[in-house]
Amino acid sequence: MITAKDTICIPLLEEEIKEAILKAKQNFSIAKRDNLRSRHINIQFDCLLRGYIGEYAIKKWLSECGVFLEVNNYISDGDNIDIDFLYKGKNIELKTSLVPDADVTIERSIAKRDIKIIKRDENIDKLHGDIHLQIYFRQRTKAKDKWLSEAEINLDEENIDLLYQSLLARAYKDTVYFVGWIDKPALKNNIKSLHEKDRIWTFPGSSRHFWNCKLTACRKPIVLPDYLLTL
Repeated sequence: MITAKDTICIPLLEEEIKEAILKAKQNFSIAKRDNLRSRHINIQFDCLLRGYIGEYAIKKWLSECGVFLEVNNYISDGDNIDIDFLYKGKNIELKTSLVPDADVTIERSIAKRDIKIIKRDENIDKLHGDIHLQIYFRQRTKAKDKWLSEAEINLDEENIDLLYQSLLARAYKDTVYFVGWIDKPALKNNIKSLHEKDRIWTFPGSSRHFWNCKLTACRKPIVLPDYLLTL
């Protein structure tokens, strides 16, 4: 069982965040067409940005551990962008989330929440991802969305330095936490051990359903590099 003590903070440099902003700008028009909820454009952009920041962070940390991932695909879940990596023929899906306001802390989110694994098929045996990773940003969902919906941000700004400042993107420098992961065999066993009605969940305003995968059932981040290197 993982706890908050097992999380790994992945600090990022200003230039790394700016690179993620540029990537988000380049792909924002495509992402908007995939968005399943009608939300303020600033919130949509920040959700996309978090996906790319999460991608940068996990690749950076794993590369420091001798594991080098290849980005394979970007999958919209209507809330964010799941990053789909490839490593030794395995699909690795990265999920990124803000802390729900009711939780207040990442520690409480770990105790209460799930990895957001989208239910794309009726049968868990057809699950696409081989390994699922969860990143949390130490920022609260409603508070962040409220600020974004009220902020005057010119998303057409070509000067990335100015966009970095207007998005207050410096907040991502030390708020990225890798909290846990699970592989397909463990996930399938967990799902099949549950009553059928308890195997999926959703939330208000979402058109998606998710497999029930509690964060507490996941493995510690620190053991992921060795697991991957021994594949």
